[in-house]
Amino acid sequence: MKLQITRGRLFATTMIAGVATFAAFAANAQTAPAPAAQAAPADNEVEAVVVTGSLLRRTDAETPSPVTVQTQAQLEQRGITSVADAIRTLAADNSGSIPTAFGNGFAAGSSGVALRGLSVNSTLVLIDGERTANYPLADDGQKGFVDLNTIPFNAVERVETLKDGASSLYGADAIGGVVNVIMKSNFQGADAEASYGGTQHGGGAQFRFNAEAGYGDVDADKYNAYVDFEYQKDDRIRIDQRGFPFNNNDLTSIGGDNNNPQPGFRASGPYGYAVVGGAIDPVTHKATALIDPATGAAYAGNPLRTCGPDAPLTTDADGNNYCASNIATYGDHQPKQERIGGYGRFTVKPTDHLEAYLSGSIFQNKVDVNNGLQQVVVGSPHNTVGIALPQFLPDGSLNPMNPYSGANPAYAGPTGSALINYGFGDIPSKNTYTNRVYRMAGGVKGDALGWDYNSTLVIAHSSLETRQEGFISYNALIDVITNGTYNFMNPSANSQAVRDKLAPVMLKTSTTDLDSIDFNATRQFGELRGGPIGVAFGGQFRYEATEDPNINPFGDTQGLGSAQTRGNRTVASAFGEIGLPVLESLELNLSGRYDHYSDVGGNFSPKLAAKWTPIKTLALRATYSKGFRAPSFSEGGDSASIGFTNSQGLPASFIALHPGSFPNGGNAYTQTYAFQLNTTANPDIKPEKSESYTFGGVWAPNRHFSTSLDYYHIDKKDVIAALTSGPALAAYYAGQPIPPGYTITPDAPDPLNPTALPRVLSVGSPYVNADSLSTSGMDWNIRTDYDLPWGEVRWTSELDATVIFNYDFTIAGVTSNYVGKQSPYALSSGAGTPKYRGVWTNSFAQGPWRITGAVNYVSGQRSIDADSGPECLYDGGTEIDNKFCHSKAFIDLDLTGSYDINDKVQLQAAVLNATDEGPQFNPANYAGVNYNPTFSQAGLIGRFFRVGVKMKY
Repeated sequence: MKLQITRGRLFATTMIAGVATFAAFAANAQTAPAPAAQAAPADNEVEAVVVTGSLLRRTDAETPSPVTVQTQAQLEQRGITSVADAIRTLAADNSGSIPTAFGNGFAAGSSGVALRGLSVNSTLVLIDGERTANYPLADDGQKGFVDLNTIPFNAVERVETLKDGASSLYGADAIGGVVNVIMKSNFQGADAEASYGGTQHGGGAQFRFNAEAGYGDVDADKYNAYVDFEYQKDDRIRIDQRGFPFNNNDLTSIGGDNNNPQPGFRASGPYGYAVVGGAIDPVTHKATALIDPATGAAYAGNPLRTCGPDAPLTTDADGNNYCASNIATYGDHQPKQERIGGYGRFTVKPTDHLEAYLSGSIFQNKVDVNNGLQQVVVGSPHNTVGIALPQFLPDGSLNPMNPYSGANPAYAGPTGSALINYGFGDIPSKNTYTNRVYRMAGGVKGDALGWDYNSTLVIAHSSLETRQEGFISYNALIDVITNGTYNFMNPSANSQAVRDKLAPVMLKTSTTDLDSIDFNATRQFGELRGGPIGVAFGGQFRYEATEDPNINPFGDTQGLGSAQTRGNRTVASAFGEIGLPVLESLELNLSGRYDHYSDVGGNFSPKLAAKWTPIKTLALRATYSKGFRAPSFSEGGDSASIGFTNSQGLPASFIALHPGSFPNGGNAYTQTYAFQLNTTANPDIKPEKSESYTFGGVWAPNRHFSTSLDYYHIDKKDVIAALTSGPALAAYYAGQPIPPGYTITPDAPDPLNPTALPRVLSVGSPYVNADSLSTSGMDWNIRTDYDLPWGEVRWTSELDATVIFNYDFTIAGVTSNYVGKQSPYALSSGAGTPKYRGVWTNSFAQGPWRITGAVNYVSGQRSIDADSGPECLYDGGTEIDNKFCHSKAFIDLDLTGSYDINDKVQLQAAVLNATDEGPQFNPANYAGVNYNPTFSQAGLIGRFFRVGVKMKY
């Protein structure tokens, strides 16, 4: 009820304010005298505009803060078809960025940007300068962010990216920077566009259609009406549609490990594996293996059924027989994605002093992800290591589903229970995420009494439907095992009713809301030597809420990472800005904002910026600012999350306790496996605080060439994070006390060494304010625009590059440097923090022709997690003796072109990744099969061809 009252009050308040504003200015419009005819502007007059990062109008587009602008035309020339793709091409996007390709993450089905590598929750995404609702699922169960997939692309006029702290004007989250998506507001005409494309290697076909129409000119006709519709479908790329090594977990042919199922592993293929066991514990439903008196070891295991042609019968060093299945092929490299939606805007300008608009959008993004095989043996929420098929059914008869029960007269070996590993090949597992975002914005702007004013109301709601299929119910599993009603030896004989009982469909709806109203006013006061002083002030009130229920509230579903988040709050803010043109060559800008959160209190964020132009062609600039990030509902509200990460490099002392024939000297129990990370909210958590500064310059010797170079440095303190698992794991395996704040849950004992130290099942900790984070780097931009001396060819070129000098994270006095490493491993989905990123774009235009080439570059990384130690993430060891400890740089070339048949019809073509560059080979990455999807998904897709047509009316 509290939620309804809060939203109701806000809605009523904003409606009253809006009606009052319209009424007042409507009266003003009726009584104001007709304006005199305005003189035509001089040829050299430049219109003053507002640039992201300031409330004040300016005629100079180069602000004290570095801003990158991507226009719709530039994006179309590069063949980009979504806001997500546009923003994630920025060189400043780095560690923590979310690709849609990672279909098994906490925030699956979404795409997010992480400027400066500060994660998605430290980059603020705006639409027309206003906030919108977050994606209902928090990344890693913690980080709130805006899903870029649900912003209409065709209606975008330009994207402005402020690569500097901006909490002094925009409030929380604007630590790494601000992405401001500016929508079309005065479009005239109509057009429709359709395209189709596909990959050279199969899968991933894309169809896209969009249409838009606009009527009326705001300045000449005093109104404009605009509508946009768009649809895009991208087919999945199955893992079996790509070649080695990106389709297999077995890398032994190139000197790596075999991480496909083997005897002793938790995971199994669809043919299963069983070892004869003793009596079953009636409570745990588990048994221990029978010991062969002749060898003193467990009897050899065997498949549950005959191996298929895709899984040859194999015998390991201990005499166990199994079907060598490649279970990687059950998943997707790229999920199926379908985007559909519409956007509309109506603008009216009754007088030269008043303009009002109302816009609305409904957009749906649907992502369908195939999962891997669901297993009988998992670690949580019910640990089923050692689970066994009984020898006898409840009626006392021999169990025909147990190959060792004695029911099969052809079997002459020892009888008993059967300890099993099994993957449910007959029960497909997949997740479907359908996110619908409803957004309405209305506002008025104008001038009165010497002030320019602007007021906007936003109501945004995101509703995500999650459908999960094929996950196994623990209670149903125990039932079918006990009663012998699931046929493990011939899965095709199982009825659909049995399968549905074992894996019931799970559904949940998660929502987020953002309602806001703001007002700001600007004017000029007095004069300095450089011109008039600009002054701005404003205020904002908004309501935020999240409701994300746990899809597995009773813990019955096996092997499922889960999260729940609930919370709502209000935020009241006041802000101001002063522009001081001290000299014609020197401008200063001061801004500040105070935000009060109903749950965590208040914060003031100041900023000082300066720009000095000693000569006309050179401008030097610098900024200093403080920022903050309020705890998300996941971090400080009613929330908890359970995730998984891969174990890497278990200590040699532990491996020695579990000897075996594997390359590391241990048995299957010591090989790579997934353990839980359990994290809970902390009601005493504090906001993150930041200090940042930039300095650099812009040199533009003529109108055809400009270059900028900007250094940035960001310090964050009280960084909110789950405690890294490294210290707890190190203490556990060393036999030392577990550090404060952690809990360790051991796994079930090693069946072959039941008295030895068990491996870790889960590491638990609350969110805490960690010590600090410090990062610095440099952005370099070059732009050219020339008429070449032959054939009337127009050449435009732009280079956008970023280098990270340091990225230091400190916890409990221990500092880890992430740059150039696959760190932070868990919180970046294994993507890491590449040192260099860049894109170089060249376009050539002649008459009706235009050809564009874009070279994309991401540097390679050391496969080391700085938080866990110096050992390589894959297969242990050091960089000297482990050839898998470094991933190469990724570089690809995109080619696009268009030809105007006439002024109504344009033909389009594109060859993306024209060189067919493969992805970064990275076997330690858990978001993809032996590659890095965050930074080299284009390499996995391979050479992609697309053709299209655009019609203008």
